Amino acid sequence: MGLGHGKVFGQGDDTIGAFTIAGKYNVVDGHGDINIHKQYVGQHSVIYRGKISFEGTKCVMEGQWEIYDMHDKFFIHLTLSQPYTIEMETIPSAHVSRRQGSKVIISYCPCQYDLVQKMVEGLIAKGIPAVCPPLRLHEMIKIVAEEAGVVVPLMSHAYEMSNTAKYLLSYADEAGIPIVPVKTEKVYCQSGWLGVICAGALWTRITNVNDLENNLDKLIGQLRPYISDHSHAEEQHIDVLADGTLADGYYMQWGKKFNMKFDMFTMINGYIAGQGEDEIGGFVISGTYTCLSNKEDFEFQFKKHYIGQHDVQYAGTITHDESQFFLDGEWFLDDLSDNFHLEISRKRSSGSRSGHVMLSYQWDNQKFVKQVADMLKQRNIPIWFDIAGDMKGNINTAMANGVEGATVFISFVTAAYSKSINCQKELTYASQLKKNIVPVLLENYNNFENTWLATMIAPLNEINMQDSSQFNASFDVLLQRINSALQMKKDEGSYQSEVLTRYEGGAVEGKYYQYDQAFDMFFDFFSLREGKVSGQGNDIIGPFTMAGKYDNAGNVSFIKKYVGQHAVEYNGNLDCDDLGGFKIQGKWTIDYLTDDFYLKSINDFKSDTPTENI
Repeated sequence: MGLGHGKVFGQGDDTIGAFTIAGKYNVVDGHGDINIHKQYVGQHSVIYRGKISFEGTKCVMEGQWEIYDMHDKFFIHLTLSQPYTIEMETIPSAHVSRRQGSKVIISYCPCQYDLVQKMVEGLIAKGIPAVCPPLRLHEMIKIVAEEAGVVVPLMSHAYEMSNTAKYLLSYADEAGIPIVPVKTEKVYCQSGWLGVICAGALWTRITNVNDLENNLDKLIGQLRPYISDHSHAEEQHIDVLADGTLADGYYMQWGKKFNMKFDMFTMINGYIAGQGEDEIGGFVISGTYTCLSNKEDFEFQFKKHYIGQHDVQYAGTITHDESQFFLDGEWFLDDLSDNFHLEISRKRSSGSRSGHVMLSYQWDNQKFVKQVADMLKQRNIPIWFDIAGDMKGNINTAMANGVEGATVFISFVTAAYSKSINCQKELTYASQLKKNIVPVLLENYNNFENTWLATMIAPLNEINMQDSSQFNASFDVLLQRINSALQMKKDEGSYQSEVLTRYEGGAVEGKYYQYDQAFDMFFDFFSLREGKVSGQGNDIIGPFTMAGKYDNAGNVSFIKKYVGQHAVEYNGNLDCDDLGGFKIQGKWTIDYLTDDFYLKSINDFKSDTPTENI
């Protein structure tokens, strides 16, 4: 067992088994407080809280251990290798000192929303600046990057299964933002990605809202070191270069180009934060930038952390024009290294987030669509542009992000587009969501006459861009349509739905019944976010998309649109459990036919989690 610079560490064993310990102490004139987290290997954990005192080479710790509703006394006597000195009380500055933020940010999953609200109200009432961010990943990371002095994850089975929670806490961990966990389930021991990030961290248990007052006092004791010295943080100047904008680019390896797409990229007050995905998987980034001597360009470095995988270092210079920043340099991983390039739209003023423009196309027309994309970027218009085209394979999250966030959906219409099932899903889903769809004709209409595509765009006002000699004129028409739609969206204001997110997305199964038979529904994705139902999948009839709405009372209605075929109306009731799961039961209807259906989430965690015992 060791003590030094305010930290406790060690390992040992007792009658229960082997354990590790980690904690903190605070001493003034040889006396102070101590908090220890004792983690039995492969088993439960116990919290030790009490007093610590030093005299010569002797150290005495005594107080109370606690687990659930059980508690009793403990004594630890330690002989130091050298006499206690005042230097042992010198605690190096916490990581928070490099952060702009001073607030307590609560990280949670949908089923914990009510608890979060009570916690935030209680913390604010006690003078602690606490924030419950919206359950939108890119906004959560942006808020944490700008405002967090400490992040409090509400650990539970549901939280551990939450993809949003995984990305957010991974970012906080990589950015060096202090993490102070809270356990919200009695029978729970963190594992996997959450176990790695929170290993050795002292946690507070809050499982009973009725005892929230006492537990909040314990939590505040853990939070104080990270928020007590930031009373003037709000007065500091905020220098914003890129404010949570979309970004994309590529990295080179073995002579090949691999595309990167960011859902959020921000550069504020010398710090870089972002979240996105590429060929390897989802990632978060955290780093810094500084101004070069010419006072126009910058140099930067950031770490790209693949969730649950490895890290890659990036470094280089930032140049810019009137509409974009360009990040160029090298990435490094062990002995590997190569070039990369990123393009980021410049900052947008507060409240101007008016959605993006989605470019939907088939691979054969990538060169032309990229030309349009580049021209839109130069005019500082946020675009969603899948560089691969035709979203190869499952479109799931890619389509959900692209279509749902779009203010304008531009489909580059060709015969090949009409033959692509993924392009058909994209346009069908955009139509279901009543998006502003602008068809751009790249071929003669006769090439896809009498197809689903011709039927779908028939009532829409298309733009003809077949004639290359008239490109600039037709592009100006397209630009006018886009700007008009973005301005209209902006004028609608920054209304955010008051309906709670109930299911972020994950494994879902379902059945519908007809003629006394049950038919399976298989899902590529399904979510219940801020009052909107979204989904995509297949059943015996064919591929389908889903779009609809639900309310906080649990009423659900959505349309299941079979791609290129008919639509079915679904109405039912939503029930959510405390583990982040849900079940919807009700009736489907088409013309005079109707019968039962259900959808439900599939929980991945094991139900035989061991009960914690001393």
